[in-house]
Amino acid sequence: MLKIIVIALIGTWTLTDVKAQQEFYAQSMQNLYQSLPQMCRAESDTTLLCSDIEQGDTVPVVYCFDENKVLEHIGYRFLPIGNTVIANRMVIRFIERELLTLLMTDDINQTFVSNRENGLSILLDNKPIRENVIQNRKSFLNLLKHYQNITINFDGKDYEVSLDFNTGKKLSFRFPADSELLTGMNKRERDIRLAVQLKNHKAKHDCNITPDYSYLQFLHDSIYVDKGGSFIIPQINNDIFYTKIDSSYNLIFDKRLLAETFSNKMLVPENKNYAIHIKHRMYGKQVKIYTVSSYDFDDYFRHDYDRYFGIESLDKEKLTGTLILKDQSTNSIHLAFVSISLDDLLNGGKMEMQLYSNIPQYNIQTLFRK
Repeated sequence: MLKIIVIALIGTWTLTDVKAQQEFYAQSMQNLYQSLPQMCRAESDTTLLCSDIEQGDTVPVVYCFDENKVLEHIGYRFLPIGNTVIANRMVIRFIERELLTLLMTDDINQTFVSNRENGLSILLDNKPIRENVIQNRKSFLNLLKHYQNITINFDGKDYEVSLDFNTGKKLSFRFPADSELLTGMNKRERDIRLAVQLKNHKAKHDCNITPDYSYLQFLHDSIYVDKGGSFIIPQINNDIFYTKIDSSYNLIFDKRLLAETFSNKMLVPENKNYAIHIKHRMYGKQVKIYTVSSYDFDDYFRHDYDRYFGIESLDKEKLTGTLILKDQSTNSIHLAFVSISLDDLLNGGKMEMQLYSNIPQYNIQTLFRK
């Protein structure tokens, strides 16, 4: 049996102290919020048309709060008000936040210095934007009001996002797929946010998706596989297994097919709901222990993550494996070592999970031992 050992070389981050606030996960979010005039602040999801930022102009400021009523996003809403942002949500929120930061900064030179340090380039008509363009707030707002279209290009490492305006102008942002940059949060803040949100998240509805059986490949006997992708190595993948009886395909959840059942249970949300006891190892050697249902856990990571799984051992009393949750927008992952008995897996019981969160992919070394 192949034994998978994943070593997370998390390293050391240089962080500033963040004063705990009930309504903010990130210090940068708190700073941006407090830079706004009092009349332009909101306490629930909305887009405020603020007239107190620039005299004679209204500025659409979007607010998004999470399930815990914590401010998760604030920015300049360049999209038509009322549009629901689903695709590329993290990237669009990053652009919204950067635009509002540019509008609110009192030191544009320092903002430009910080952008260069973070690998962010801002271009107007394919040339580095000049400080005086942003310092003339009324002119900059007039440019943004003529938004027409957005283009997002991603090569797996870097983004280029372009806003086209009906005046013929184009504003472009080039930046790496870095979690700290895109979220505006350091690792400590992102770890805390994940622990709070994951612990309290409740699935809102059943999102079962009917599979396309035309992609299934025959393996042997009556076993078929929906061949997925892999994470770094073939043994950590998201292959889904089916059995064919007569003309019907069914997901494999059968103690006689232990490996296929274990993989399916870790990759496919289904009706059996078991408790996941999480030991969450966070930045600074901090450990949080909490329990969530598998249904809520699956729902939390359903939309913005790719999921991969590799089996380590198949002892019926203790099945073990490695679960990878890869952020689709950044080059970071959550890494989970899981263990569960076969009976608990099949009938609903408890799973033990060691969770390491927000790890850059370049800090992962994967080794194998027979």
